[in-house]
Amino acid sequence: MFIQNLYERALLDPYNINHAREIFIVSGYASATFANRHLKECEDIKVNLIIGMPGKRSDHLGFLNLYDKYGGRFKGYYITKGSPVHSKVYSWHKDGNPILGFSGSANYSQTGFTYRQQINQLKQDDPVIIREFYDSLLERSVEIPQHDFDIQEIAPAAADGAVIYNATAHAGGLIWEIPNRRVRISFLDRHGELPARSGLNWGQRENREPNQAYLSLKNDARRDGFLPPQTETFTLITDDGQAMDCVVAQQGRKAVQSTNNNSEIGKYIRKRIGVPLGNPVTKQDLELFGRTDYTLEKINDETFLLDLSS
Repeated sequence: MFIQNLYERALLDPYNINHAREIFIVSGYASATFANRHLKECEDIKVNLIIGMPGKRSDHLGFLNLYDKYGGRFKGYYITKGSPVHSKVYSWHKDGNPILGFSGSANYSQTGFTYRQQINQLKQDDPVIIREFYDSLLERSVEIPQHDFDIQEIAPAAADGAVIYNATAHAGGLIWEIPNRRVRISFLDRHGELPARSGLNWGQRENREPNQAYLSLKNDARRDGFLPPQTETFTLITDDGQAMDCVVAQQGRKAVQSTNNNSEIGKYIRKRIGVPLGNPVTKQDLELFGRTDYTLEKINDETFLLDLSS
């Protein structure tokens, strides 16, 4: 049994040392941003994942994004019939043959594999039996793209009975609608202007791709405990059904940036508010759209909602 370096020993070493190229996973819970990390760091693996526990499908849009991004390298399922499955098992295959397996308490997520956040354990186990277990669950599962998803499953905290305020965040500041869970943050600086070379207009500097942008964090929204540490990615879903892999970045934790490329957030917001791609965003553009601030809501440690509804 081992409790440290779970990610390296169970998810990287079989790829790098044993040259395994396909993994079959049954995990009670899983996160899209962790799967994205694994697929990115192991450039030619195929990940087959069954998520065993019911509940709000907070990462559904993120998993769909993996299908678009990685094609046949990712395949995922939700168990929809029979008893929930809380197992955490991993079966590595090489050239179609099972060669290495692990079981224990670590979900396929950053929380499950990060010792700093949560202590879990794994041990080597029989990869053949794990693969047979995986196959036995397919008949009561639905592949993720076939899941009948409703964004209201995960949107806003009001669904849980919390009061959601409609007050606009003051220029350069924020309003905590629910402490450490849901916050409205102004796009504007403390002078009431939209920065011309940072934030939404980060790419308007010389020699930058003009759509590059980041969400500017203000005041105590930068602190640890709300958004993840700078070393950990998260899935940012939007109230209109998009998903991006993101990270807290820059000195002082002052920004949320997309990890795939720095233009994802900028392109999304320009399309959302009606600004042609490549053009600078102005304060007037935001006012015409109906929002000079944005809302971030923590769904879980690895999933956040960007709400721009007006």
